[in-house]
Amino acid sequence: MGSGEAPDARALAWLPFVGALTGALSGGAAYALAAVVPHGLAVAAAFAATIVLSGAIHLDGFLDGCDAFFASTTPERRLEILKDPRHGTFALAGLAVVVVVWLAAFAPLRPAAYAPALALAGAASRWSAVAYATFVPDARTAAPNRALATRLPWPLLAAGFVLTAALAVPFGLRGAVAFAVALILASGCVLWVRARLGGGLVGDAYGFAIVVAETGALVALGGTT
Repeated sequence: MGSGEAPDARALAWLPFVGALTGALSGGAAYALAAVVPHGLAVAAAFAATIVLSGAIHLDGFLDGCDAFFASTTPERRLEILKDPRHGTFALAGLAVVVVVWLAAFAPLRPAAYAPALALAGAASRWSAVAYATFVPDARTAAPNRALATRLPWPLLAAGFVLTAALAVPFGLRGAVAFAVALILASGCVLWVRARLGGGLVGDAYGFAIVVAETGALVALGGTT
């Protein structure tokens, strides 16, 4: 999620599956490259692939969020900033931090762990973020659940949790910690952004939370072989 438009409930529920697939494909591509290019280039390729395969939608939400949520202004002005397609200083600073931390966390992994690690981080971050969409009001309407076109399909959301938990199993304790870190960071982002927007959320807020949670999950997995 990266735009301010109202998300669709079923699309939200599918995000953990999309994140797992995107991560697996990105990691698989980097694993293949690792056999023929230096390790650093394979790591960079993994990061680039996650952006390309996701259409950069969550990263765009993160960048918009940096400009809006860190600004010292009113909630109304922050909503206006989120609509601005241009990116400012906070976005550039946020991008620099995320890129450095993401690459530093991912680099210690062995190539064989690229795909499962990115699949777990992708699923955990998205499940942790979309779980809030069922009860957090839309910042522009202040109406509970109106951000969803239909009622969120709980069985699908539960299946996303099971998928994420299953992806964590091969990593043992680190996998469980990565899932927990993603949930904690997403929760922290949601609480902080709600306060910055006057009590509600928008699509960019979820994109912001997903990027932060995914990066945190990778930090927790860093060094896993």
